[in-house]
Order: sequence, then structure tokens, then C-alpha cells
Amino acid sequence: MVIQAGGRPAPCLFFLTETHPMPLSHFLKLYPWPENHEQMLAYSTRRGSYALLPGQLVTALQQGQAVPPDTVALLEKLNFVTADRKQEKEDIFSFNQRLNRLSTVLSLAVIINMDCNFQCRYCYEGTQKDKLYMTDRTADQVVAFITERTVPQIKKVILDFYGGEPLLSSKRIISLAAALQPGLQDRGVVLELTLVTNGSLLTPRVVNELRPWGLTGCKVTLDGPAHNHNAFRPFKNGAPSYDLIVRNIKDCCELTRIGIGGNFTKDNYQLFPQLLDDLEEQGLTPDKLAMVKFDPVQQTTDMYADLKFCGGCASIEEPWLAEASLLLREEVLKRGYHTPKISPTPCMVDMENSFTIHYDGTLFKCVGMIGHQEYACGDIWSGIKDYRSQYHLDQWQKEEKCRECVYLPLCFGGCRFMAFQRDGHMAKVDCRQDYLDATLEAMLLQDVRYRHPA
Repeated sequence: MVIQAGGRPAPCLFFLTETHPMPLSHFLKLYPWPENHEQMLAYSTRRGSYALLPGQLVTALQQGQAVPPDTVALLEKLNFVTADRKQEKEDIFSFNQRLNRLSTVLSLAVIINMDCNFQCRYCYEGTQKDKLYMTDRTADQVVAFITERTVPQIKKVILDFYGGEPLLSSKRIISLAAALQPGLQDRGVVLELTLVTNGSLLTPRVVNELRPWGLTGCKVTLDGPAHNHNAFRPFKNGAPSYDLIVRNIKDCCELTRIGIGGNFTKDNYQLFPQLLDDLEEQGLTPDKLAMVKFDPVQQTTDMYADLKFCGGCASIEEPWLAEASLLLREEVLKRGYHTPKISPTPCMVDMENSFTIHYDGTLFKCVGMIGHQEYACGDIWSGIKDYRSQYHLDQWQKEEKCRECVYLPLCFGGCRFMAFQRDGHMAKVDCRQDYLDATLEAMLLQDVRYRHPA
């Protein structure tokens, strides 16, 4: 038998010799392979693996028939079959606990300031933005907090700097790294810095200043082609920002890894392929960019929201999102750009070694929740308090539809920030079943078609 993981289909050979029975995984999706009706495309939501399987093998497994031991071993490795479906579910229920137990990374989002040189129409920080910067006293305590939490198990510390615009505080970023790096190195711990930046201040000089302190990459936002981007992400004085950002990316892409993000609405997502064409024309080909990924603008409704903006999505379940996501992912992949594969990705809320440090030292479990004091889970002076009920950890375990859902490893109850924006609390899950029903098969076919790694 030939099982091919990823890539194009191979001829199917299926020989039964020594036999061994094994049931299919609860977390397995099967789709007909359009180019050969005798094959099935199998995908494990538990592992994120996919492969083309002979249809007669799938039938044998579905009927509880025995199959060769070497075949079973490969299918087990891909998480397509399981010796015990009950135990398999229990393993998924304890997935986050196991990750936390094995984690060797301390990952912190650092809101270095709340100032910005842009006036984005949809900014989730809304009216919180002001000339608010991390003070020397707070920065000193950030260093102490990180040092204290770098226990012997930790081998890497990742500081992901946000704002406002983090590069308005580039000197503060360097001073934090300079205070941390020697002590971490003495303990054999690697320090990595990343940035989420609007790109307007991302110059070779700044990148070269940050690289010795651990800069490994930046995420820069481009909201479609120039005319759309400039309408959504102008400078505070209304001046366009697109050309400057693209020029900065071109100047810096060989100095550090740069990923492109973009935020689309129901009314403009069809414009985003023009951005990809422009990037290629300007020499920002797939080999120059680490990643390209577009996401919908979230329609915020909390006390900081800009009530003048409308057009974002309030739920992943909005039907137009499936069409938009598939179109844009196809356009990214067919041009050869890298985009994240479909795989289990835990939320930082569930990770014990992941926190957001606000500019004033307040701690949150989610970047989106900054400023919402009811979701503060401590501070860098007094430490971390028990936030389990506050953030409704494992809320999905209370929902029967979640416990039995084949998509559970891809979702774990969805985004708490979206649930908060929808309901004003996190006591209900942000179900993604309809969205995944509408998109998963097509996304897998995209991955196979464009030889995306399995």
C-alpha cells in the first residue's frame, strides 16, 4: 500500500498480509480526493497531518477489518487511527495541561507604550491610545518579573513588543533587552525579540540596533493595495503611509524576518490580491517574506471602541468570512508565499508561561483585553493571581457540543476576545464549527495543490 502525506497523489497499492485491527480516530476528517475517486484525503485535527489514502483501506478501517501492522504503525503516527477512542478524547482534554508541563518557553507580549503615529479606522485599542509610555520604574520591575519567572525549565524567553507603535520606544526595547540578556545568557537561556509594528519606523538603522539584542522578526500590517491601505491606516495628519512602509520592508527584509499581516472587511477583501501583485512587482517575492496572512477586522463593541467604524466581523460564523478566507489563502499560496498551515494552535490564555505586560505593569492573559481592569490577572509587583474563573479556562469542557466535536483540537472553544466582544463576558464558547465545515476541506486541497508541508 502507498500512503502519501502531502504533495501529489501516488498510485494506490493495497496488499493485505499479516493483519491487525484498529479503529479510526474520533478526530479524523475524510474527504473524497477530486482527482481520483479511489482515494480519500484524510486529515487529523489532533495533529494537523494529512495524507491520501486508498479508498479500500478507509472502508476496511470503517468496517473494523484488519489491516497490515506496518500500515497501522504509519496511520498511528499520523493520528488517523487509535487503539482507544476514549483514551484519545481524554488525551485531548488534557492537551493544554501537557503543553504547560513540557513548555520550556516564557512568552510575553509587552505593550511598551499606548502612543501611535497612525490613525487606523478600526484600532481595537480605540480611545485608550494616548502618550502613555513605560516608565523607568516599571521597566526595572519588568526585568525583575521576567528574571523571577525564568525558572530552570525555561530555555527561551520571547518578548513580543506591541504598542501603540512599539518603535516609538525603540530605546526602551534595547534597554530592557540589555538589562535581561547577560543574566539570561549566564543561565543558558536565549532571549528573542519580535515586533508587531505599523512599519513606518522600521528602518535598517533601527533593525541593526535591535539585532544584537535578539531581534528575530517583525510583523508589519498592509491593508490591501495602496488606495485601500491609505484609507484605513493613514498617519495621524491624514498622510498616506503605504509607500513608506513598502520601502521600509524592502530595505529591511534581508536584515530580519518580516511577515505581512493585513486586516480585511466584508467590503474590501477582494482588493487584497492587488497587494500581492504589487509586492511581487516591487521585488518582495516569496523568498523575501517570512509569511503572509490576512485576517478579518474584528468589530469591537466595548467601552473603548470607535463607534464610527463599522464593517468588521463580530463572529467567526459570519458566512462571508468563509468565502473571503478561502479566496485570500488561495491567492497567497498560488503565488508561492508562506502562510500558516491548519493545525492545533493553543491560545496564550491557556498557556501558563504566556502573559501580556501592559505599559503600566498590569498583567493580562490576552493582548486584546488590555485596559479592561476586570480581566487584569495581577501586576509585575505583586505577581499573578488565580485567573482560571476570570478567563473561564476550559469553558469548552462544560459544553457537550465541544466535547464531542471533531474540530476540538483546532478550536478549544474559540477566541475569548471574540466571545467578550459578542457577549460582554467569556462564559460562552466562540464556536467555529460552521466556519470549519465551510472551509477545512478547501484549505486542505489548497495545501496539497501548492505542496504545502503536511
